[in-house]
Amino acid sequence: MKPVHVSFPSGRELLNAYWGLLANGGLVLYEHQVHGLSEGDKVELEVSIESSAKSYRLQGRVVRRPPQDASARDRVVIAFDKGEPHDLLLSAAWAETENVPARRERRFPLDVDVRFRARAGGEHRARLVNLSFSGCCLRVSRNVDGLRVEVGEALQLLSDDNALEGVVRWSNGSCRGIEFSGGDEAAVKSFLKQYL
Repeated sequence: MKPVHVSFPSGRELLNAYWGLLANGGLVLYEHQVHGLSEGDKVELEVSIESSAKSYRLQGRVVRRPPQDASARDRVVIAFDKGEPHDLLLSAAWAETENVPARRERRFPLDVDVRFRARAGGEHRARLVNLSFSGCCLRVSRNVDGLRVEVGEALQLLSDDNALEGVVRWSNGSCRGIEFSGGDEAAVKSFLKQYL
């Protein structure tokens, strides 16, 4: 495995290099950043964001190395290996660019039904899109009459064993970002065990 250190002046430059079309994400880098890599090479990347002094280690492999006569011959595409925490890397870049807090924990993608109770009262159903120790993303159905789940609103995620308290931190279309309320670590761990 070849060690590669890549540094970006800010999160914006990292986002410009990120290639989300790959199944597990990746980076499009320039030859001067990754000297002498060949297609198929396994790499251990250390990716730094200078402006925030953050650094991330990810493993991957070179998936494309254009021929020397290609117009993009100075570029190399590195795909991250499955399971690598590229979501934390992206979160740090987005946080800096959009001036919002970065995620503290890795989120795991899911697509399962979950119940919740909002300020409007009663139990409702949603899809659990991703989950971490500190929060989750819910996709709330738009078909429920009168249900509005607003930023800043407290809610409870319900399971057979417990109710987990959280606060809506962001909203985008039908999705809501939930930050779990501090306090009962045992309740959070119990809730996570049901899905991870």
